[in-house]
Amino acid sequence: MSLNIIDPVVSQRVLVSMMGGHHNVRGTPTDFKNLSQSVRLYIGDRDAQLVIDRLKERSESLPDFYYEFVVEKGQLRSIFWADEISKINYEVFGDVLAFDATYHTNKYNMIFVPFTGVDNHKQCVTFGVGLLFNETTESYKWLFESFMMAHKKQPKLVLTD
Repeated sequence: MSLNIIDPVVSQRVLVSMMGGHHNVRGTPTDFKNLSQSVRLYIGDRDAQLVIDRLKERSESLPDFYYEFVVEKGQLRSIFWADEISKINYEVFGDVLAFDATYHTNKYNMIFVPFTGVDNHKQCVTFGVGLLFNETTESYKWLFESFMMAHKKQPKLVLTD
């Protein structure tokens, strides 16, 4: 529930409701608050490293998974990844590529950049995803170079806002 920005007290109340009463739930609202705080303290400033570690694990277990990242002064500045399905989608439907960098994550203030296209059923498909620290020319150049390293062929048309 914390991923959906639901505070620990409300989370506990929802769980009580779902489980049929307080007697079926172990923990008070205070316990839920303490657990939430403990998780934040455990993760601390390592959340970027946890993401990078997770992507590394995926690349080791999935041979066609690709990722790149940039760390400057101990901060994760840029990241791009594409999985096997994204690569297949791009190979088949990648003549036209759309990207829209208007989404901002609220906690880290990074720019979310999905690379998408349309399949033959007129459904959106994802070709890759990037997170950028800022919207400079250098950031976008790095992102597109990473995209090209993952996919190896240029799109015929790129659409953007």
